[in-house]
Amino acid sequence: MKRILTVLTLTAALASLGLGCRKPKAMDKGVSASELMATADTQMKQGKFTEARVTLRHLEQYLPGSPEFPKAKLLLGDSFFFQASPSYPEAEVEYTSFLNYFPRHELRDYAQYHRALCHFSAIESAERDQAETRRALEGFQALLTESPGSPYATETRAKILQCWRRIAEHELNVGVFYVNTYYYPGAEQRLKSLLETYPDYVDRERAYYYLGEAMRQRLLTGEEMLQFNKAFAAKLQKDDLKDLDKEQVAQYQKELTAFSDERIKSFRAEAKSYYQKLVESYPGSEWARRAADHLIAMGTSGVKEELDS
Repeated sequence: MKRILTVLTLTAALASLGLGCRKPKAMDKGVSASELMATADTQMKQGKFTEARVTLRHLEQYLPGSPEFPKAKLLLGDSFFFQASPSYPEAEVEYTSFLNYFPRHELRDYAQYHRALCHFSAIESAERDQAETRRALEGFQALLTESPGSPYATETRAKILQCWRRIAEHELNVGVFYVNTYYYPGAEQRLKSLLETYPDYVDRERAYYYLGEAMRQRLLTGEEMLQFNKAFAAKLQKDDLKDLDKEQVAQYQKELTAFSDERIKSFRAEAKSYYQKLVESYPGSEWARRAADHLIAMGTSGVKEELDS
């Protein structure tokens, strides 16, 4: 009897609190999709984004076949994107969901643009990893490819330019870091790739200067030494350089010195070429002044006279 009373008491309590297994209140009253959408619109305009999400989730769950369903999916993304403290990751999930549900919807470009903005808003400083910048760039480029006449096209092109500049700035910072930490081969590779890949976005003054710095101080790498050793061993018809006689050792040292001197000479000539480009292309800059000092120290004639004239 006590157990029966306990169960009855608990059931009554749940009923009075509205926690029984009944449908949501809006469904009990037969609220239509258009009414739910009107309510969500009002809540969004009033800045009640959490309440709007509850309404939209209700429509999403119980009325997925209604004409209002696509807009509800978009508004869910907007509710995270435009709230006072935006949650871009959650907004990105909702915009992606919309695009998956409605790949040919007329508002697809709106969802694409705002999804890319979610990544754009999370871009780190140039010193940090640029994964979000690249994701934003991919999103903006996809929008232009699919909808070149979109009303968001002009803003998208501007954002693409900013993304390229940020990526180029990041790559330059990495190259500068390599120079400052004496990793000259890595700096050479990074900065040359930078100038080739982002010619319209790179800060050429700094890129030329630090590429010149890398080549001015560059020496042979372990890989270059390994390649030389393999070539020398092949010339002797050997698998490696073990068991060389005295004459072969002397020949190896002579050829290695000549190879090293020639390579270093080419590095220094390349350094001069970058310094010279900087002096000629940006004669009034501080980087050009620094480059000119190195050219004079490296024995390039006529540089001081040019700068003084």
